[in-house]
Amino acid sequence: MRTHWSALLLVAAAAACSDRTISAPTSSPAASVLSLDRHEPDDRDIVGGVFAETNDAADNAVVAFARHGDGSLTYVANYATNGQGIYGAVDPLQSQFAVTLTPNHKYLFAVNAGSNSIAAFSVEKNGLTPIGTYASNGTTPVSLAATNQVLYALNKSSNTVTGFRIEGGRLQAVPRWTRALTPGASGGAAIRFDPEQRLLAVTERVSNTIDVFTVREDGRLSDKPVSNPAAGNTPFGFDWTPRRQLVSSEAGSGSASSYTVSRRGVLTATAGSPVSTQQAAPCWLITTHDGKFAYVANAGSGSVTGFSIAQNGALTILAPVTGALGAGSTPLDLDVSRDSKFLYVLKAGSNTIGVFRVNQDGTLAGLADGVGGLPTMSGQMGVAAF
Repeated sequence: MRTHWSALLLVAAAAACSDRTISAPTSSPAASVLSLDRHEPDDRDIVGGVFAETNDAADNAVVAFARHGDGSLTYVANYATNGQGIYGAVDPLQSQFAVTLTPNHKYLFAVNAGSNSIAAFSVEKNGLTPIGTYASNGTTPVSLAATNQVLYALNKSSNTVTGFRIEGGRLQAVPRWTRALTPGASGGAAIRFDPEQRLLAVTERVSNTIDVFTVREDGRLSDKPVSNPAAGNTPFGFDWTPRRQLVSSEAGSGSASSYTVSRRGVLTATAGSPVSTQQAAPCWLITTHDGKFAYVANAGSGSVTGFSIAQNGALTILAPVTGALGAGSTPLDLDVSRDSKFLYVLKAGSNTIGVFRVNQDGTLAGLADGVGGLPTMSGQMGVAAF
């Protein structure tokens, strides 16, 4: 977002939608208004946002928090997605990037896995403005990847990725951009563009594979992906470094692996991969924007494991418990701020967001055990921060 959130005001809104819109969502009434004085920026000024998703099967919603310069969060509001999630179980989507931002932070998108649709929002200085809800053109969308111009949805049950043009935040489906995953691929978990937006990768938990498509100038994908075997078992969450390296968590083998990736999409595991986290159920992974560190959320251990990433992509564990979240915290996703100074973790077990400061050496300093605002329920998924 190019401007700070100068006021946290939740307004009821219904945006005009194109013919492709299923319907336009609305937001709930505001409880309060917060404003900032006109002065030199300090650590309490609002510099970004953090977003999660309730994944409610009856009335899904995005939960928005304002992010302050000191890393702390203030709850803003819940915004209806006008769709249904899949509620009631821990980690029901088995995915990462259920909520995603465009790189310029102008738009936010969230999956409605239970109603096969995608909700779109504009990120404004006053919060989120609903734009519309659009068919995902597949079954069970669980993960999203966006550039400033295009968005792709990973539809887990139909084993496809479907493409859309982003036009003022509205999604225009492009049917000829739909692609099937590699035959035999199963358990699609996450989809993500590389920083140059020339490759689009998909991790597949059940088949232990990672598909990589090449991306053309207009956003269209190669007809078929390159299928790559994962170095460890059950590749799940992943992210890229600026050096065209892919780093993935591996829930089945309790590890993380890194790969160099050719321009054609061929993955080569770096020496030493996989590297054990020495923790249980490492399922979600994010890298800092400079590509120096990676962090894994361990759902079974209530912890975050950090890794340093060498120039050649090799991983070195910082500590098995780089960040402690507490017994029963059940971390289900994580993301870093746009300056990579702070790490935000969805603590599904307590329905809160955990906050860490990222030190220069990659170690983590806990700033908040859990920021409230998420409803008390099971099944919440996704974190996107800027």
